[in-house]
Amino acid sequence: MASRRRRRNRRASNSNRASTTTTTTTTTTTTTEAGARKDRKDKDPKTSKNKRAGLGRGFWLYMVAMMAVLLPLNLVCLNQANPPGPGNTAEVQSEVLLDSVEASHVGYSTDPPTSGPRVTELASPGHRIDTLRDEIQVANLHSGYVIVHYNSTAPSIISSEMRQLAAEFEGWPVIVQPDKTLSNTTAVALTAWGQIEQLDEYDKGRIYRFIRHYAGLDQSNQSQNARTGD
Repeated sequence: MASRRRRRNRRASNSNRASTTTTTTTTTTTTTEAGARKDRKDKDPKTSKNKRAGLGRGFWLYMVAMMAVLLPLNLVCLNQANPPGPGNTAEVQSEVLLDSVEASHVGYSTDPPTSGPRVTELASPGHRIDTLRDEIQVANLHSGYVIVHYNSTAPSIISSEMRQLAAEFEGWPVIVQPDKTLSNTTAVALTAWGQIEQLDEYDKGRIYRFIRHYAGLDQSNQSQNARTGD
């Protein structure tokens, strides 16, 4: 009897060991297969491509969002760094070279003129006691001059101040001249090529800003296609 019990115990023990071995083998096999599937998935070109595509889309979405935020800021900074110049921009008329100041031509778009038909003759810088012909004024403006027109009958204008203004800008391409064609409401008119500013009283600060901004901006190298007038 004892011998039979020992044999049954040995068979049960062997059966348990076999079951444990099978379970362990199955678990190991399952784990190994899962790892192999993961390795195959990681090495799959399609999977890698999808991952790269996802990263690419995310990068470009980020860049678009950043541009949407930074572009308006850049425009604001640009405008602050390069503010518009003083005065008002006038229409730049077609350039026509005239044989003389007496030659017929189209009228000027501004008064005083800021562009248009001109002669080749240039007036000297400084203070004048007379008013230049329009055709000569335009020639000087085209060469980078600023002309300060003043109404000698305006209450705020003192002729000595205008002469002093010309003296302070000696050596600059600046002409200071009286202009009887100015309206009663205009004390000073400032002209440069394509620019004009009209003041109802003498304002030294605005005059200085206009001169310093536009004086010396020669148009000769920027426009070589002026027509010759009849």
